[in-house]
Amino acid sequence: MIVSTVKKQSKVKTSPASKSAAPVISASQDRIRQRAFHLYESRGSEPGYDMQDWLHAEQQILER
Repeated sequence: MIVSTVKKQSKVKTSPASKSAAPVISASQDRIRQRAFHLYESRGSEPGYDMQDWLHAEQQILER
């Protein structure tokens, strides 16, 4: 006879701080995305520099 046991999984509770942090990250990413696109357009929309544009935009936004 084979007997298996199943443990109940407990729910992980999140603190209010962790819930409010997600929109901040999302808003920062949106600003970075917009700035990176602006950098892309300012270079004449030349492809191939997406990572450079993203990192430059990220640096500019996070320095504020």
